[in-house]
Amino acid sequence: MSGQSGKCLRSDAQENRARILQAAAQAFSEDGLGVSLIEIARRAGVGNATVHRNFTKEQLVDELFAVWFARRRATAARAIGDPDPWHGFATFCEEMLSDHKVNCSTGALFAVRPQWRECFVGLMAELLARVQHSGDVRLDLTVEDLLLGLLSIAGTMSITAEVAPHQWRRQLSIMLDGMRARDNERLPGLSVTPDQLRDELRQWGSQALRSQPA
Repeated sequence: MSGQSGKCLRSDAQENRARILQAAAQAFSEDGLGVSLIEIARRAGVGNATVHRNFTKEQLVDELFAVWFARRRATAARAIGDPDPWHGFATFCEEMLSDHKVNCSTGALFAVRPQWRECFVGLMAELLARVQHSGDVRLDLTVEDLLLGLLSIAGTMSITAEVAPHQWRRQLSIMLDGMRARDNERLPGLSVTPDQLRDELRQWGSQALRSQPA
C-alpha cells in the first residue's frame, strides 16, 4: 500500500469516528441511552461493522463525556482567569447550561458515574471558593447547593423547550440573584452533605436508567 493510500485510509477512519460520535450524541440526546448501535450507525451513515469495530456503547458514552468535560474545563479556566470573579462564575454557569442538551438519560448516567461527578464538582468547588473569597457570593452556599440548582434548571429545559426555549436563562438569573452576598438572613436549614448528595444522585440515576427503553 502506498503512503498516499495509507493517509487516505487514516483520514476516512477519523472521519467515520467523528461521524459516529456526532450521531451518538444526537441519538442519546433525543432518544436516551436505549438507542442501539445499529441506529447510531444508520444516523452516521456508516456500516454496522464500522461502529462495532470502533466502539461499544459504554465507550461511546465515555468518549462523549470526555469531550463534554474538556469543554467544561476550558470554560472553568476562562472563568478563573476572569479579573471579575462574579462575572467569571456567572458566565461559567450560563455557558454550561447553554451547552446542555435536554437528555435525561445522560444526566442520570452522570449521576451514577462517581468519577465523572467528582471531576465536575471539583471544578465548581474551585469557582465557588473564588467568588466567595471575593465577597460576591454568600458564604453559607455550598457546592452541593450549586450543583442541585444547576441540575434543577437543566431539568426544566424539556418542559419549556417548545414554548419558551430561553426560559432557562430567566431561571438562572433568579438562581444567581439568590446567591449574591447581601445583608440577609442565612439560608434555611442545612445543605445536604457530599455523601448524602452522592447517595441520592446514585439512586436517582439508577432508577432513571432502568426506566430507559431497552
